Amino acid sequence: MNKIKALKEERGRLLGELSTLQGTLEKESRSMADTEKTRLTEIEARLSAIKDEVETLERLQNLAAQAAGSSASKSEEVEKGKMADAYSFRKAMQMATSGRKEGVEGEMSAVAAAEFQRSGVSVAAHSLLIPSEVFTRSMTATGGTSGSEGGVNIQTSVGGIIDVLMPKMVLNGLGVQKLSGLVGNLDMPTASTLPAAGWNTENGTATEKSPAFGKVTFSPKRLAAFIAVSNQLMLQSSNSIDTYVREFLLNAMALELEKAAIKGGGSNEPVGILGNSSINIAYAGNAASNSTNANGAAAVWADVVNLDKLVDVANAQGNAYITNPKVKAALQLTARQSSGVEGNFILPSATNELNGYPFAWSTNVPSNLSKGNSSTLSALIYGDFTKMAIASWGGMELTVDPYSGAKGGLTNVILNSYLDVNLLQPTAFAAIKDIVA
Repeated sequence: MNKIKALKEERGRLLGELSTLQGTLEKESRSMADTEKTRLTEIEARLSAIKDEVETLERLQNLAAQAAGSSASKSEEVEKGKMADAYSFRKAMQMATSGRKEGVEGEMSAVAAAEFQRSGVSVAAHSLLIPSEVFTRSMTATGGTSGSEGGVNIQTSVGGIIDVLMPKMVLNGLGVQKLSGLVGNLDMPTASTLPAAGWNTENGTATEKSPAFGKVTFSPKRLAAFIAVSNQLMLQSSNSIDTYVREFLLNAMALELEKAAIKGGGSNEPVGILGNSSINIAYAGNAASNSTNANGAAAVWADVVNLDKLVDVANAQGNAYITNPKVKAALQLTARQSSGVEGNFILPSATNELNGYPFAWSTNVPSNLSKGNSSTLSALIYGDFTKMAIASWGGMELTVDPYSGAKGGLTNVILNSYLDVNLLQPTAFAAIKDIVA
């Protein structure tokens, strides 16, 4: 709803004004003037009113959506599921090439177009759009009518494609929040100061404790995956292309999204955990400062405890450690104490737990970080991963380019999605970025 968007934009402007006021007071080292106090009261009242109005409008929007959903008959829901099962990625690619939009694929494109319109994301008019549920449906080699979901191939001797070994994906299992179906940019106000009170005499004047506000902003960033498909394969009646292309594009997107969520900061990328300047930082080898070990150091047991301590001091509660396989192996060979019993390693063998918390590892956690003369350093991260959120706008946009690879008999297939990642509370995370492993 445009009204909700306008109210959120107004809230963002007011929060920006509060932030500016706070910065001015800190810079000039003074208390608020009477006019500033009056303005603060006005802003607080307006923010409260906006909050109530947005909540009311969103409730109405949800009720309307529920009413619309409840009016659909059970047979219609079953039919929608059948449409998703009958969806052919090969046909969709052919339609995107020809410009035709018909059949199941054309109907699903119209559904996805409505999703994008609600989200306020502009997509190319000639693209074929795909609702996200099409990509999450289950596909098996023997599913569908006579194996139509992947079991039927051009000839019986055609085998499945042997895919590349993929990095382990870890974030989904750690409670990361998912914000879907967003409309325009999303600002989430954050309070950046603790509640405060003061002790006074019986008739003493209470000291003013003004709260400070900030915001976390989510905005759609285009994530694109690309694959070149043989024209001959597209023309043949093989359903195996559906499975492979679908999984290739989805895996490419999931891989890049997780890599950016852990360490982003590149052009048009989310910043990620390691790139966020507000997370807590410790240094390998139990170093007191970044300069202690010029080129990094091997991990020690104190490093694990230090990460836990930093998050606790920030009044957060971490729920997991993550790192890469190099650090994992090093922790399995490093004793907790140099004079300890042999076998008392930081990470016991055959365990997924570190310091009493879940422990996960993936090559998505970098091992090419730089410090001093070294560019092969690794990271160890600890935090409350429920304080991370992945936002999405609409479904996916399919673009097929039959021209760029024409000389080689190839058609380029591009899948676009619109996503963002942010830390809701950066101080709920702590990291070491200079581990030699």
